[in-house]
Amino acid sequence: MPEPSPHFADDAKRLRILESFEADSLEDDPELMAMVSFAAKLCNVPVAQVTLVEELRQRFLAGEGLEERDTPREVSFCAHAMQTPDLMEVRDAEQDTRFADNALVTGAPGVRFYAGQPLISDEGAPLGALCVVDVAAHADGLNEFQREGLAVLAQAVMRRLNARREQIFATREIKEREERLRQVIEGVPQIAWSADAEGNFDYFNARWKQLIGTQPPKVANDWAQYVHPDDTEDAFRELNEAFEKGEEFEAEFRMLHGDGKYRWVLSLGVPVTEAVGEPLRWFGTVTDIDDVKQALEERDM
Repeated sequence: MPEPSPHFADDAKRLRILESFEADSLEDDPELMAMVSFAAKLCNVPVAQVTLVEELRQRFLAGEGLEERDTPREVSFCAHAMQTPDLMEVRDAEQDTRFADNALVTGAPGVRFYAGQPLISDEGAPLGALCVVDVAAHADGLNEFQREGLAVLAQAVMRRLNARREQIFATREIKEREERLRQVIEGVPQIAWSADAEGNFDYFNARWKQLIGTQPPKVANDWAQYVHPDDTEDAFRELNEAFEKGEEFEAEFRMLHGDGKYRWVLSLGVPVTEAVGEPLRWFGTVTDIDDVKQALEERDM
C-alpha cells in the first residue's frame, strides 16, 4: 500500500481525493462488513471498523461492535493512524499522552486498546483506517500474525474502495461518451434511430420531428402510416426478414413527410452486440434521396 504523501498535508486536497470514492454507496457494504468481522476475530476484540476521516467527522463506513455511525474528527484515533506508513498501535490509551484526555477514553465507550492500519489512496492521500478497538488494555499488543493480517485486510479494503472509484470513473466516461455521440447524431442531416432486438424503437434524433412532424414510431408496424401504399409490402418484407435473421437491411421507399408529400428515402439498419451472448440492438438511418432519384429518372428519360 502507498505511504502518505506530503502533497496531501493540505487537507483540502486530501478531501477531494476522498470525495472521489463517493463512499455513500459502500456504507455497510457486505464485502467490507466481512472484512471487519474477520478483523475483530483475528485480533480478539469486540470492535472493528473501516473508517474514513472527513472534514469534521470520522465516519464508520462498515463495522461491528458500535452503534454510532461517526464521531467528531477531533477525537478520532484514525486521524492519527492514517498519517503513518504502518500500523499504529495504542496498547493502553490512558497511559498514552496523545489520547489520555480523549473523550473516547475518558468517557464512553472507554477506549483502552486501539490498532489502526492506514488506508491510503493510490495518489498517497490518507483516507482513514481499518481499526480494531477494545475497552481493555492489551499490554502485549498484537502479535506478528495479527499485525500482518490487518495489513492484508487493509489492502483488501482499498481494493474494494478502488473498485468502486473505477466503476464511478467508467460510468462517468461512458455517459460523457454517449453525450458526445448523441450531440453528433443530433447534428446529422439524416433521421437516426435505435431499437432493441424485438424491434421496439427507443431513440430517434431530432430530424424525425423536423422532417416528419409527428411523434416517432415505437414499433416496426407503426412505420406503415408513413410508407407509400405501393412500397409498403416490399419495404416491410425486407425489414421483417432482417429483424428475424439479425442481418443488415437496406430498403428504398417513398415516405410521407410533414408537408404532406411523399419523398424517396434510403433506410439502412445494422444489428450490433456489445458483448458475446448479449441480445442484438439495431441502429439505423433514413436518408432523403428524392432529389437523386428524380435526377436519375430524368437522365433515364
